[in-house]
Amino acid sequence: PGTGMFSREFKAWHLNYFLDVNTWVEKSIRKKFPPRSQKNLKFYLTTRTKCDPIPTQSCNFVFSWDTFVFFTQQHVQQYLHDIKRILIPGGYVFIQYADCHYDKELDLANRGYWNYNTKTAMTQMIKDEGYEVVEMHQFRPGASYAIFQKPGKQNPVVYNINEIILD
Repeated sequence: PGTGMFSREFKAWHLNYFLDVNTWVEKSIRKKFPPRSQKNLKFYLTTRTKCDPIPTQSCNFVFSWDTFVFFTQQHVQQYLHDIKRILIPGGYVFIQYADCHYDKELDLANRGYWNYNTKTAMTQMIKDEGYEVVEMHQFRPGASYAIFQKPGKQNPVVYNINEIILD
């Protein structure tokens, strides 16, 4: 969750799990929620890609922004594998990643700030782990994302792609 920039966007979910390598994250994010919501926030520390503390098939949505851009492709692949266990069948994953087919993201990777990745490699990793790609695009330069789904139909949330057609 890092600084929790998007954490309040998920307050509609009854229970939110936060997984990070930093101990300071919990205090920072808890400040963003009112007292009555505190019992629905669960924080866990991890090392590398371990999602072990999060119960099996307990999540219908996993979100990560400004994290996977720093991971090697091997690290991304392992996380995708570990996330599969915590998702319910039909659960979605939405992550930002570095698509170095684009100049801005390639520049960040060449400077050693982000790790090198591409849409081609990311698509293959997602498929290799048994997920179905739903959408892969870029909001703006430096903001490439992938939305994918674990096969199954237990998720009550359905993702639809809506596009506005301009004449």
